[in-house]
Amino acid sequence: MAYAAYRDHEVLEQVRVPRRQVQRFQVLHLTVCCADAWRVRQAVAGCAGAGVVRCELLLNEGAGTCECIAPRARLMIRLAPSSYLEVLQALMRAVPSGEVGPMMNWRDHLRRCGLDEAAIG
Repeated sequence: MAYAAYRDHEVLEQVRVPRRQVQRFQVLHLTVCCADAWRVRQAVAGCAGAGVVRCELLLNEGAGTCECIAPRARLMIRLAPSSYLEVLQALMRAVPSGEVGPMMNWRDHLRRCGLDEAAIG
């Protein structure tokens, strides 16, 4: 009993750890011709807080025209919600023929890439 009374002072003082500000970001999908992928990367590099996190090569094997045969690339661009307009304007200046796809949060992006719930956290 005396030991418990001796240790009480540590319990009363709660350690306050400041919460770390977690920055939320989104992933924007953009499909362009492979020849234009470099211009997209350069345009995104000029935007603060944005970057290309993944690039997938898309091959269309059943295409009939020469334009459809050209390989395309899907770029996944990480951006903060506040920089969406800046990134979109930069992309439209760089490659006006790009196809803007869905914008999703990071958790949904990882799920789409095949990571299970345990790996996402």
